[in-house]
Amino acid sequence: MKKTFDFNNLFTYDLANNHQGDVKHGLRIIREIGKVNAAAGVRGAFKFQFRQLDTFIHPEFRDRQDIKHIPRFVGTALSREDYEKLLAAVIDNGMYTMCTPFDEESVDLIHELGITIIKVASCSAADWPLLEKIAAANRPVVASTAGLSMNKIDRLVSFFETRNVNFALMHCVALYPTPLEKLELNQIRLLNERFPQVPVGFSTHEDPDSLIPVQLAYALGARLFERHVGINTDAYTLNAYSSTPEQVSRWLSAYQEAVAACGAENRSPATPAELASLRSLMRGVYAREAIRQGEKVTRDKVFFAMPLQ
Repeated sequence: MKKTFDFNNLFTYDLANNHQGDVKHGLRIIREIGKVNAAAGVRGAFKFQFRQLDTFIHPEFRDRQDIKHIPRFVGTALSREDYEKLLAAVIDNGMYTMCTPFDEESVDLIHELGITIIKVASCSAADWPLLEKIAAANRPVVASTAGLSMNKIDRLVSFFETRNVNFALMHCVALYPTPLEKLELNQIRLLNERFPQVPVGFSTHEDPDSLIPVQLAYALGARLFERHVGINTDAYTLNAYSSTPEQVSRWLSAYQEAVAACGAENRSPATPAELASLRSLMRGVYAREAIRQGEKVTRDKVFFAMPLQ
């Protein structure tokens, strides 16, 4: 029987390029996020992004400074040995290893490095050669759905199901940062209703100080979550959609408050305290006058009043 991964209540911390090409800085982020994750008592996954830049970027464009992302990708590139150090730190800090590959060669590297979970970025959700490689990797997969029509999501789900891939979907909006009015959180409920057999989560890019979205996402049925993370230093300034360890701590606390507030998913019995509270407000039945044994009790012989005895 194929072993399935439990995506439930999984929190993914996406490093992306927030290591800034500096291994020591990346290690510090992992350690501090690991402490926050452990203190919250949640299941965490720390995620990297792999691009094999020699082939991922067209050789004629590699040195272009006017094309978005290329200078940053090139300027923050890490070596395989660097990633080995970072992955070891993730494991030492009690989190799953996770990676988003943007090309087939990166899937091979994921396999070689023993990374546990693969993430499909929204921009790769129709990259069929890459998806074929991911589906064959025998790893649990999380796929984001930003910008995809429902027809494309249907195709993605069908693709993974026919290949017996253990996967989850993430509602996501590819705006960095995402304004509150653009979060489209009702899509979480829509995905749950359309794919009840698939775990659904929320990959978020809103202001890290905004805590209501994670609570609403949980209430709407999201059961796995993702945020970009990093640390501000004198040398490195964090972007507007990435969370510091302190912000992650508040985010996780907000999630836990939502879980407590939402309670059970099935109708649960009333607690003794709730029953006592209700009884204190109920009316009891009292006789207007003494009633003899065997006498018929009619409505005019009783009255209703509190307290309930």
